[in-house]
Amino acid sequence: MDVALTSSTPSDYGTNPHDDGDPPPTYDEEAMKGVPPSYEAIYRKIREAQANSSTPVHFVVTTIRILLNTVFATVCLTLSTALPIAMIVLGSIYMNDCPAERMIPIYLTVFGAVYNLKAIIDLCSRGIKEKYKNRERSGSDSLEENKLFIGVNWVSRLLGLFLLGFFIAGNVWIYRIYAPSDDPTSPNYCFGPLYYFAFWVTTLAYILIGLCCCGVTTCLLIGCATCYKILKKVRKCIERIRAARGESENSESIEEEQ
Repeated sequence: MDVALTSSTPSDYGTNPHDDGDPPPTYDEEAMKGVPPSYEAIYRKIREAQANSSTPVHFVVTTIRILLNTVFATVCLTLSTALPIAMIVLGSIYMNDCPAERMIPIYLTVFGAVYNLKAIIDLCSRGIKEKYKNRERSGSDSLEENKLFIGVNWVSRLLGLFLLGFFIAGNVWIYRIYAPSDDPTSPNYCFGPLYYFAFWVTTLAYILIGLCCCGVTTCLLIGCATCYKILKKVRKCIERIRAARGESENSESIEEEQ
């Protein structure tokens, strides 16, 4: 049996013979397919933000925006509803077990319920935003999605303002009776697990705010240090160019004198 052999020129090393020459798909094209971005894609976008940012503050804001648009942020937002659920449960069960400050169980219940409502609205807002972007890229009419996104976003902002004000009021209710009595017959009594849960949840919020401030400050310092190094290199290049021009001018003047 004869076997026909076909000869072909071997491809160069490091090249793909099946490559048709088209560039690789962009991040936005892959995002439209529903594929979550990899860590390399996120890192690449952060590097691009660093290269395109005019100031360190702009770089920090862009980086935070990139991280908030990842699947990791959505997962964290979903998991963060566990603590508000615990607030609702404890506040509802021990509603009448804190005569020292009756607003503490009410604070836990209302804050947890409103926070969960806001989290659900934020998740819906993210879905509407992605749907709006996809329709906008495809050129179809997306006016209804845009109006819905704006309305949902405003509801989320109003709930956020309510939570901020209620959180400040909760600080007053919790910290002003520290430490409550353990005697149920005392007017300063508050059920221990209920009170200290509210106390440490509130204190944890301040700890997280402090950590976030430290992280932002660190990013700003890194950005300032990077800008300083770049400016230092640019200054050295300018000095070298000036020195080279000075030497050339001196050599030209010497030649003219000769």
